[in-house]
Amino acid sequence: MIIHLSDRSVIRVHGEDARDFLNNLLTNDIGAVAEGAPAWAALLTAQGKLIADMIVWQGGTGGDGNEELLLDVPADRTEPLLAALKRYRLRRPLDIAEVEQRVFAAWDEPLVVAPDDPRDPALGQRWLAATAHVTGDLADFHARRIRLGVPDSPDFEPEKLMWLESNADRLNGVSFTKGCFVGQENTARMNYRGKVRKRVLPVSLSTGPGEATDVVTAGGKSAGTLVSVAETEDGVRGMAQLRLEYADEPLRVGGAACEIAWPHWFPRETALGETGEAEA
Repeated sequence: MIIHLSDRSVIRVHGEDARDFLNNLLTNDIGAVAEGAPAWAALLTAQGKLIADMIVWQGGTGGDGNEELLLDVPADRTEPLLAALKRYRLRRPLDIAEVEQRVFAAWDEPLVVAPDDPRDPALGQRWLAATAHVTGDLADFHARRIRLGVPDSPDFEPEKLMWLESNADRLNGVSFTKGCFVGQENTARMNYRGKVRKRVLPVSLSTGPGEATDVVTAGGKSAGTLVSVAETEDGVRGMAQLRLEYADEPLRVGGAACEIAWPHWFPRETALGETGEAEA
C-alpha cells in the first residue's frame, strides 16, 4: 500500500552551515544523515518540551553548491517550527522555508525502493516526492502504526510533552553522544536517572471507548489520556499517554477495558524497571 501522508509538510534548510546549524539544535545526530539514511529528531524548548518532531532528510545542493536538508514535519507544527528556526538562525546566511514536496509511506510494495522509516523498519518505507501512485489513505497509515505501537505526531502535546515521553530513546529519536542540543539538560537527566514516568504507549481496547471520553482510569483514578484510536487488523487499538505506575492495574477508557500492548521495542520488563519523576 502507498500512502500520501497529507498531514505532513516539508521545510527546506539550505546554506553553507545548514547541517551544523540543525545539529546544534535538534535532538539527534544530524551529522549522520545521508542519502537513504534519514533521522527522526525534534526541536525542544530549553526545558526539554516538544516544539515539533520531524524526520530529517538529506536534500541536494542549490546552484551555489551549498547543502540542503529537508524536514518532514507535522503540517500543524510548520509555522511554530519555522518561527523557532528563524529565531535561532540569527545572522547566518541560511534559507529556511516551506517547500512544495509531499511525504509518502509504503509497505508490502516490493517495487518501492525507499528508505525504511527511521523509527521502526516495520512501519515500511518513507520518502519525499512531488507525486506517487497512491493506493490507500492517511487513515490506513495511522491504523498500521497504531497496531505496531509506534507513536506519531498526532499523539503528542506540543509545549507539554517531554521528549523522552515520546519513546525517542527507544525509537532512534535522540543521541546522547553527539553533543549539545536545545533542551539537552533535562532530557539527559531524565535518561540517566531513569526518571521517565509517563510514556505514549499502545493499548488494546475491548471495544470502542463507548463514551465521549479520552481519560484512562485505573481503579477510578486518572492514569492517562487516550490520544489516538483506530480499528486495526488486531481489533480496536489506540495510543495513550500513560503513567507507568498504573501499567499493571486494570485500565478502562469509558465503557471499554484497556490493556497496554507492549511493543517489541519496549518490553514490559524494561518499562516497569524505570523509577523516579521527570523534572521539568
